[in-house]
Amino acid sequence: MSHTSKGNQGTTENTDIAPRTPRLQDDTVQPVRRIPGELGMWVFVFTDLMMFSAYFGAFMYERGNNLQEFSDGRSAMRTDFGLANTFLLLTASLLIALAVSAVRDSALGPARGLLLGAGACGVAFAVNKGFEWSAEAAVGHTPQSSIFFQMYYVLTGIHLLHVVIAMVVIVLMWRLLRCVEGEPGSQQLQFLENGATFWHLTDALWIVLFTLFYLVR
Repeated sequence: MSHTSKGNQGTTENTDIAPRTPRLQDDTVQPVRRIPGELGMWVFVFTDLMMFSAYFGAFMYERGNNLQEFSDGRSAMRTDFGLANTFLLLTASLLIALAVSAVRDSALGPARGLLLGAGACGVAFAVNKGFEWSAEAAVGHTPQSSIFFQMYYVLTGIHLLHVVIAMVVIVLMWRLLRCVEGEPGSQQLQFLENGATFWHLTDALWIVLFTLFYLVR
């Protein structure tokens, strides 16, 4: 009798244990996050930033030694030209970012249109810069007139060279998208990301130049 009770008790204890539900593994593949573009492009960006940092340091050094001359030069600057160029570059950066996003979604037609818009902004920037230089030179503001305008022409000239190179890169990006059918490959996408990174670098450099030459008093 006692054995039976113990057996029944053991059976009851065993039935009280809930069956274990097997765990289902999540087979969803998480996207791997990475830095856009290639490492070599970011090395170039870092090097270019270091070079311009030296230029900006030289500007601040000369400004500290020639406060009145720099103040007079700043007062003579046409801020409307600077604001227009800032708007053009920021718009171009937005269009390029949207173009790369469209390429990731395989929307190649809209991406080509966005790149054309960015290129048009670059051309307008270069034309506007030419008008600005002409207007400054017409009133006697030349590289020989003061250290302020000497640095102005040199630094904005180097930056304009960056803009021209960036526009060439945009043309190459647009031609690449014309040849792509369907989803772009990883190397093609990296090339587009490299081009976008270079344009954003050009944009960032201009923001600093605009602040130094048009805003700092």
